[in-house]
Amino acid sequence: MNVLAIDSSAKLLAVALKTEKGWVEASLELELRHAERVMDLVDFCVSRAGLKRSDLGLVACALGPGSFTGLRIGMAASKGIAAGLGIPWIAVPTLDALAWGYDCFSGAVAPIIDGKKDRVYSAIYLRGRRVSDWLDVPLAKLAALLDTYPEALVTGPDAELFGEYASERSGFRIDERAGSPAGRAIALLGLAALKSDGPGKTDEGPLYLRPSEAEEPAR
Repeated sequence: MNVLAIDSSAKLLAVALKTEKGWVEASLELELRHAERVMDLVDFCVSRAGLKRSDLGLVACALGPGSFTGLRIGMAASKGIAAGLGIPWIAVPTLDALAWGYDCFSGAVAPIIDGKKDRVYSAIYLRGRRVSDWLDVPLAKLAALLDTYPEALVTGPDAELFGEYASERSGFRIDERAGSPAGRAIALLGLAALKSDGPGKTDEGPLYLRPSEAEEPAR
């Protein structure tokens, strides 16, 4: 099955296309101006793979947490493509995708997305399994949670925010691949979820861990 994946949850807009022959990927650092280029990247990947949009079998995207606007753009684009083609659509939790591929690491894995306001979005994973709630916490709180593990690897697009804490603890490390596109992980996790749970619901919205700034005055 040809699987298209879109990740617009952070500053890096990433699109990945899994085909029977391999992968085609593209990404751009857009400072959250994803709406301007997301379909350009989709068409680039499809064309580069020698396919047409009608050859796609599944569209997956980042569910969140992440940028409020970015998540809505990625979800709208992926739902629209899927609806137009009459194929399944599915959303993958962003932190699950960022933590994917570290099953062999013996310690805790914590992907980090900058949540602004001196807080980060994160979760803790052991051997590929999430063992914490979704977290919206200050860095110091995340560090305290990771202190309970002998080793910890921090990854994700904003892992560098944890640099000061990592330098103070011998068992903490910043992932050398932190910031890499998560498109492949979203495609593979989306395909696995489709097989186990079926397609996503068309009325499903992004996973937000807090109200948006537009919603806060109303609250």
